[in-house]
Amino acid sequence: MHEKRRKPLSLLALLSLLIAIMVTIVFIVLTMSHFQVQSEHITRHMKEDARRSLERLSNNIAPLMEAYAVDDYEKMVATEAKLQAFYAITLEDKRKGASPDGPTFTSGSILGAEGTYIDFDPQNEAQQGRLQNAYYSVEAPIISSQGKPIGKISVYMTGEAISQELQRVLIENISASLVLALTLIGILIYAVQHLFVRPLYKISNAFAQCDDDGIPLLPAPEFGYGEVATLSHTLNTMRDVTRKARDAVQFERDCLQNVIDGTNVGTWEWHVQTGKTVFNERWAEIIGYTLEELEPVSIDTWLKFTHPDDLERSGDALQRHFSGEEPYYECEARMRHRDGHWVWVLDRGKVFTWDADGKPQTMFGTHQDITERRQAEEQLVLSASVFQHAREGIFITDAKGLIIDVNQAFSRITGYSKSDSVGQNPRILKSGRQDEAFYQAMWQELIRKGYWSGEIWNRRKNGEIYPEFLTISAVSDAEGRHQNYVALFADISTLKAHEQKLEQIAHYDVLTGLPNRLLLADRLRQAIAHSNRHHHPLALLFLDLDGFKEVNDRLGHDIGDLLLIELSKQLKRTLREEDTLARLGGDEFVAILPDIADMKDCRPGIERILETSSKQLLIEGHPVQVSASIGVTFYAPNDESDADQLIRQADQAMYQAKLNGKNRYHIFDAKQDRSLRHRYEEIEQIRHGLAHNEFELHYQPQLNLRTGQIVGVEALIRWNHPTLGLLSPGRFLPAIETHELMVLLGDWTIEQALTQLSRWQAQGLSMVVSVNIAAVHLQHSTFVPHLQEALARYPELKPDQLELEILETSALDNMTQVSKIMRECQAIGVMFSLDDFGTGYSSLSYLKHLPVRTLKIDQTFVRDMLEDPDDLAILKGVLGLAEAFNLEVIAEGVESQAHGEKLLSLGCELAQGYGIARPMPADALPQWIRSSAHQYAG
Repeated sequence: MHEKRRKPLSLLALLSLLIAIMVTIVFIVLTMSHFQVQSEHITRHMKEDARRSLERLSNNIAPLMEAYAVDDYEKMVATEAKLQAFYAITLEDKRKGASPDGPTFTSGSILGAEGTYIDFDPQNEAQQGRLQNAYYSVEAPIISSQGKPIGKISVYMTGEAISQELQRVLIENISASLVLALTLIGILIYAVQHLFVRPLYKISNAFAQCDDDGIPLLPAPEFGYGEVATLSHTLNTMRDVTRKARDAVQFERDCLQNVIDGTNVGTWEWHVQTGKTVFNERWAEIIGYTLEELEPVSIDTWLKFTHPDDLERSGDALQRHFSGEEPYYECEARMRHRDGHWVWVLDRGKVFTWDADGKPQTMFGTHQDITERRQAEEQLVLSASVFQHAREGIFITDAKGLIIDVNQAFSRITGYSKSDSVGQNPRILKSGRQDEAFYQAMWQELIRKGYWSGEIWNRRKNGEIYPEFLTISAVSDAEGRHQNYVALFADISTLKAHEQKLEQIAHYDVLTGLPNRLLLADRLRQAIAHSNRHHHPLALLFLDLDGFKEVNDRLGHDIGDLLLIELSKQLKRTLREEDTLARLGGDEFVAILPDIADMKDCRPGIERILETSSKQLLIEGHPVQVSASIGVTFYAPNDESDADQLIRQADQAMYQAKLNGKNRYHIFDAKQDRSLRHRYEEIEQIRHGLAHNEFELHYQPQLNLRTGQIVGVEALIRWNHPTLGLLSPGRFLPAIETHELMVLLGDWTIEQALTQLSRWQAQGLSMVVSVNIAAVHLQHSTFVPHLQEALARYPELKPDQLELEILETSALDNMTQVSKIMRECQAIGVMFSLDDFGTGYSSLSYLKHLPVRTLKIDQTFVRDMLEDPDDLAILKGVLGLAEAFNLEVIAEGVESQAHGEKLLSLGCELAQGYGIARPMPADALPQWIRSSAHQYAG
C-alpha cells in the first residue's frame, strides 16, 4: 500500500511562524540591548544616589556629631537607609570614642534577615561578614566645621537590590517589547496575508484544476501591484508556453504515432545494461500474440522468439553500432509466429544515451514485418532464375514494342542472340503465314484484355518457319497504362507432329484406316446440319458381318484382321465420294449416305454393299466368305433425332436383320422403337425401385385340406410404386423377363424369403417357402454360387425349407443345362416344383428328366373344374401323372369350399388360393395361422 501523503503546511502559517520568530528575535535583541543600557544606567544611578546620600549625610551629620547628638544622626542614618533602600549605612564617630586615639564609636543601620532595618552591631561577626560581601560600598569622611575629620560614614549596596531593580526594569522592558512584538507580528501577518498569501492562494486555486498533463485549466488572476502582478503574469506566460509546448509535443507524438501506425511497425525501448525492454502492441502482434500474453517482457523475449541462426548476425550488428562502426543498428531476422511458422522482421535502432564510461544505456528502435517483402524478393530471384533458365522463350518489350530483354531459350529457339534482338521489333520473327488482320485482332485483344494467347507461325533466323504457342501479357503501372509487354512462347513443332499422329489415332481406326466412332459422330453431326440447311435427307447404315467370328476361330485373328482390311477397301469403293464409311470396332461398320433424293434412292447402294460383303475373298491363300446384316435408318431435314439416336436406330434395325435371317437389310421401324424405349424406361424404373427398397414380399399359405395344417407359403413379390401404389408381378415382371435385372431381383427375392423364414423360425413357426425363379435367372452362371452363399448366411435353416418354382418354359431352350443346374441345387438340399403345370407342353420328358418334387396345377383348371368336364379330366390326368412319378401335387386357384371338397375327393390334399387366403404381408401370417388355418380342415 502507498503511504498516505501528509498535507503540506499552509504558507500563511509558515510565514506567520517565520515572522513571529524573526520579530521575537529582533525584540529580544533590542530588549536585551536596552536592558543592558538600563542596567548600566541603574547601577550608575544607584551609585550616584549612594554618593549623593553619602555627601548629604556627611554634611548633615557633621554638626550633629560635633554636637554629640548621637540619636539624631543615628535616626538620620536609619531614615536615609530606608529611603534609599541601602543595604547598610555605618557611621564611625571618633569623638565619641574612649580617647581620640582609641577605638571609634561605630553605629548605623543594616537590613536584617526579616527585611527590616536593625541597628548595626560592629561586634556582630555575621553583620561584618555580610558587609564584606556587599556588591558596592562607598565611604566619606565627616569634616568638622574646623575642617578636621571627626568621623567616617559608609554606604553599602547589595547585588540583590540592584537585581530587584534590574528585574523590575527587565519585566517592564519585556512587557513593552511583547506588546510591541505582537502588534508588529499581527501587522506583518496581515500585510503578508493580504499582499502576498491571498494572491498566492488565488493563484493556487486557479491552478488547482489541471488537465491530464498537469497544466492548469484556468489562468492566474491579475493583480494591481508589481511583484505579485509580475508573478501572476509570469505564471500565466509559463502556463501558455507549457500548453503550447505540450501541444507541440502532442502533435509531434501524434505525427510519430501516425507514422508508426501508417507504417504498421512495432517499436521497442531497450535499457541495455539492465535488460529491461518495452514493446508496443504491434511488436507482439507481428508474431501472433498480444502484449499482455508476452508479459513480463525483457531482452530475453527477443532472444526466445528469434531464429537461432539469426541471433549471431543480430549480435554482430549491435556490436558494430556500439563500437561506432555503424551509425545505426539494422538486422533482418526470423521470428517464430504463434502458429509455428517463421516471420521475417527488419529490426532497426539507435543508442540515444550513453554512460560516463561510453557504454550504451538506452536504445530505441522499430520492428517491421517484412515477410511479404522477403517473399517478393525470393520470388524476384526465382523469377529471374526462371526467366534465364526457362525452357520457354521469353522476351520483354517496352511500351513501343521494342525488345529490351530476351532469355537464353529465346536465342536457342529463334537463333537470334540477345545483341541481335535488343532494340528490334518482334516483327523480325514474322513468318508471313498470318495476315495483317490477324495481328490487328491480336493487338486489339491485348489492349482490351491485357493479354493474348494462341498459336502462331514464326520464322527463325535461318529462315525456317515453325509453330509456337505464344502468350503476351501487358504490364501496367498504377494508373493502368501499359509500360511493358512480356511474351512467353514455346516451340510446338514436335507437339504439332504428335497432334497429327494423335489426330490419326483419335479419329481413325488403326487397323483399317477408316474413321472411328469419334470421327463418325462428328461427320454425322455435320451431315445432319448439311441436311437441315439443304433440305436433303440422309441414310445411316449399320453393318455387322455375319460369320466373322467363325473366321477368327477357324483361321485366327491375323486372317480376320486382313479380312477386315480388304473388305473395308472394297466397301469404300462401292460408296460415293461424299459418303463416309467408319469402323466402330470388331466387325461393325457404319456408313453415312448424305444428299439422297428419297428413301428409294439409297436401295441400290445398300444392295451393292450386301453384294460386296458376301463375295468370297482370298486371304493369305485362304478362301474366306462372310456376309453382312445391315440396319438402315433415315433422317429427314429438321427431324428431332440426333446423331446418337440415329446410330441406335440403325443398330436396332441391324439386329432385326439378323433375326430375319442375316445377309439382308432391315429399315428401322419407329413404332417398334417406341415400344423398346418404353420397355427401357420400365426397366430403369424397376432398377430404381430395387435400389430404393420399393419391393416387398407377400406370402400365400399352402394348406393341407384334410388336416388344416399349413405346409408352406409361396413368396409373391409386390412393388410399392411411389405413384401407382402396390403393383402385382404381372404389372412389371414381363418387362425384365429376359433382362439381367431379373437376376438381381431374383437374388433379392431369395435373400428376403430366407430372412423372413429365419424370423418365423425364431418365433416357433417352421415351414417351407416357395420362391418363383425366372428362366434367365435359373440359367445364369452365378445362380448356384449365389444360392449357396445365401443359404450359408442362415445356418439355422435347413436347405429343404426353400423350394424353387420354375415354369415349364424355363426348360424349353436348354433342357440339359436346366436339369444340371437343378441337380446341383438338389445336391445342396434345395427342392424344386414345376409351376403352372398343364398350361405348356406338359411333356412327360419334363417329369422324367427334371428333378422336381412337386407339381403345381394351374389355377385355370382348378377354378373351372366344377363346371367344365374338360378341366376336370385334365386335373384327373395330372393327378395320375403325379402319382405315377411319385410327386406331390398342389392345386392353385381354390376359391371356395366346394373346390376344396372336390379336390379331396380326387385325392389332392394340398392347395392354395383366394378361398383359403390371399397373399399377405409377412407380419400378418402368424396371426392368420393362429386364427384361421384350422377351419379349412376337411
